[in-house]
Amino acid sequence: MATVNIDARRAELDNKVRNGLAKIGFNGTSEQLTKFYNENAEDYNEMGALANYQKLGCHAFIAALSELVPNKEARILDVAAGTGFAGKELRRFGYSNVDALEPAEKMVDLAKSENIYGNYIIDTVTPDEKTDIEDETYDALCIMGAVLKGHITLECLPELMRITKKGGVIIFNVAEKYFDSDHGDPQFQNGNHVTVFQNYVENGDWLKWDELEAPYRYSEKCTIFRIVLA
Repeated sequence: MATVNIDARRAELDNKVRNGLAKIGFNGTSEQLTKFYNENAEDYNEMGALANYQKLGCHAFIAALSELVPNKEARILDVAAGTGFAGKELRRFGYSNVDALEPAEKMVDLAKSENIYGNYIIDTVTPDEKTDIEDETYDALCIMGAVLKGHITLECLPELMRITKKGGVIIFNVAEKYFDSDHGDPQFQNGNHVTVFQNYVENGDWLKWDELEAPYRYSEKCTIFRIVLA
């Protein structure tokens, strides 16, 4: 009976978040999306826990990062950190110098209650405006579950690169369901991202990039992208 209740609760939360995002549109403004996540922070946190997000997606994601960033004292920024799922896993892997960037203050409050991060930056990454973060501040950036339409897109790469040190790492994942979906970043449709990425390599901005398939949540899969800056 307990399993049935858990499954029902998972479906309820999934539908609530999915329908809420659909209602404002994945093309909603930053303000609309931040308001949505503030209003649904606790449900989002519970949904992630019930979806085994920590054991599945987060573990695989941080394991992929650790292959490129062996220094446990590296300065890392968790971008679109939410309530801190990736941050918790970074701590489990032994990383001790981790900050969070997240626009939704209610989500930040939940992360603060568990003392997950060192510093909390209330801000949004957009293609049009710089954050207040200084150039070349971080050794690595993590963006887990936030690269999709209306959130963080490949158009944000110049700003993400600006705040990452030379030779640093940017890692993000994209859920399999978003590759050819109206909700995904259009640049991932039909493999167009490959051209974008190769241009960065050929222009000397990146040393290399790769991708690997990994678990996401439930039985869903995602692709993890790892970028090493020149």
